[in-house]
Amino acid sequence: MKEYRVYEFEVPREKFEVVEEQLFFLRTLGTEIVSEGDRVRFKAYFEEEINLPEEISIYLISQSSLQERNWNEEWKKYFKPVKVSERIRVVPSWMKGEFQVPEGSVPIYIYPGQTFGTGTHETTKLSMGFIERVLKQGDSFLDVGCGSGILSILAKKLGAKKVVGCDIQKEVIEEVAFNSELNEVSGIEVVIGSIEDVEGKFDIVVANIEKHLLEPLIPGIVKKAKGTVIFSGILKSQKDEFVKTLERAGLELLEEAGEKEWVAFLCRK
Repeated sequence: MKEYRVYEFEVPREKFEVVEEQLFFLRTLGTEIVSEGDRVRFKAYFEEEINLPEEISIYLISQSSLQERNWNEEWKKYFKPVKVSERIRVVPSWMKGEFQVPEGSVPIYIYPGQTFGTGTHETTKLSMGFIERVLKQGDSFLDVGCGSGILSILAKKLGAKKVVGCDIQKEVIEEVAFNSELNEVSGIEVVIGSIEDVEGKFDIVVANIEKHLLEPLIPGIVKKAKGTVIFSGILKSQKDEFVKTLERAGLELLEEAGEKEWVAFLCRK
């Protein structure tokens, strides 16, 4: 059975973003924050053992191995229905028909596949909250970094007419199709590539992506937006710097919402 390498770091808060970016250049499979305060403790996952540069290794506090698992079975142990708002419920696919959906609710059924987006993460819930508030019947909707398609499916269920999701991972085509069928919605277009590969402009553009990956996309997002833009995936410690980036891009910040260490922004072009 394959083993992955896990490196745990503790860095001053102001150094976290720089160190995380360097780890992504080293091809980390992903990072996980353990705790956050004046110092950030987090884990980075790799397919194999790597040689850490000295400027990163000084923050290393431990390393270990992690055996490959059946991650979908692991999800089933703790992925339960989530109440996002008074109307929206995210329900695991295997509970469809079993979970009693409250009258008037909008259920989103999701199977936890290989891509991000189950509705349990704070950044996804924050995005869904803003979408529910601002989306109007017949709006066009662009989901940048669509993953499982959860936000696109929500947009369809709330009445969006044209819905497009883009992502650099080719696996999203099958996952969005599967989750769309599960939710009995159709017409979600998936573009494999970045935002430059998407045609047209949209009433609402949503991007739920980590800050270091999101910032280079902002100029393209502004070009694709007719009016409303929603950003999520930003740590509260990154908030002030990110707001300045939005202002430089010509976006007006209308509102922000936070949960735990994450914050999301509702903006207008």
